[in-house]
Parts: sequence; structure tokens; C-alpha cells
Amino acid sequence: MSGAGSDGPRLDTGYGYALTVPGSWFEVDVRPATRAASAAELVNRRITDLPELRERRADIVRIVRKQAAAAWDAGAVYCAVMAEPVADGLLPACATVSFLPGPADARSDADDRLAPLLSTFRTRTAKRDDDPWTEVATVDLPHAGAAARTYGVEDVEDPDHADRPAGAGPVRSVRVVTMQTFVPVPDVNRVALVSCSSPAVEVAPALLDVFDAITGTFRLFPAADLVKGV
Repeated sequence: MSGAGSDGPRLDTGYGYALTVPGSWFEVDVRPATRAASAAELVNRRITDLPELRERRADIVRIVRKQAAAAWDAGAVYCAVMAEPVADGLLPACATVSFLPGPADARSDADDRLAPLLSTFRTRTAKRDDDPWTEVATVDLPHAGAAARTYGVEDVEDPDHADRPAGAGPVRSVRVVTMQTFVPVPDVNRVALVSCSSPAVEVAPALLDVFDAITGTFRLFPAADLVKGV
């Protein structure tokens, strides 16, 4: 996969990370103080190379800013956004990297670090064609080793309705295709989460292939390698 790459910062785990996304994606600054201007600059640069996106500029900027804000609120350290023009609008998708505490009963020196993760997930079978569904699996990432994964089509809380006042009625949900891959961090009970999602559930199989390819580029490396330029 060709495209932009991101070398993450040194983390309190002693490890850095890298992820590669397709060249058409936007690698987004998630920091509140700078993300609005950064999103506009990113889109303006892309429009210079792809003038056919010009008429979609405002919508693309809006999507990039929204995804950056949601990633920051979720504790992500990295966010990349796709906003591809289609016949009736834009096809959006998002990939983030976060670092989470490992399961409370897990040990960083255990031979099997996936079992405690997998025990927290549940499969869901769709009873009808348009029902949500979830699969649970283990995967072997080329550059990061064994990982736990959930993927499928789920109903999640609409972030636009998350901060409504009490008594404002039921929270609205939005259906998304999603893939979450949990990678144990060496030497510490932490987990790297590569999360990919899109509301374009009508093309879920194709998007899951894209998400799998992106996640397959993920790697962890000792923070000292950042200093060495590795």
C-alpha cells in the first residue's frame, strides 16, 4: 500500500508506533488548538493536486474536523480520514490509534496475552440481512505480531448527540462498519488499539478489506529507535 506514513511519538510505554494509510487519506492533527486550521490547510493542499475536489471542499473540511475532534475526545494519539467523492456526496472513513490499559487480570510477561482480551468480546449474529453483526478473531499482523480483533456492522452513539442536555430524549445511534484491532504492547500491560470505521455500511465488505490493509501496516518499536532514526 502506498501512501502517507505516521511515526508516533515516544509513549510512556517506552514504545513508538507507525501506521501507513493510502495517499488519498488525510493525516489529521487532533489537538484542539490547531486542528481547525490544520484541517483547512490539508484540504487546500489536496485540492491543489486534485482540483475535482474543489466543489466538495467545505464538506471535506467539515468531515476532517469532526473526525479529529471525535478522535481527540476518545483519547486517540493519531487520526487519519478518508473523504472520497461519490455520486451522491462523500464516502467518509476514519482510522485512529489509541493506547489503553490492558485487562486488569492480565500480565505483560504471560505467554498468551490474547486470551484475556478475547474474553471481553462477544460475537453477534445478524438475524436479518440489515441487522448489526460482530465477529471476533485473532490475526497475525506482519509487523506487530498476534492481535485480537472485532469487526462488523454496529450501532454506535451519534457523536453529534452525545452532549445533549438531560431530558432531551433518547440518544440517536448511527450504524457503522467497524474494525478494532488490539495489539499487546511488549513489556507492559498496555494495548495499542487500531480502530477503523465508516458509516458507509452498504460497502462494508470493501471497507473491511481496506481497514485490514491499513491495520496490517501497524508496527511498534522501542522509543530509542526514534532517536536513532530507525
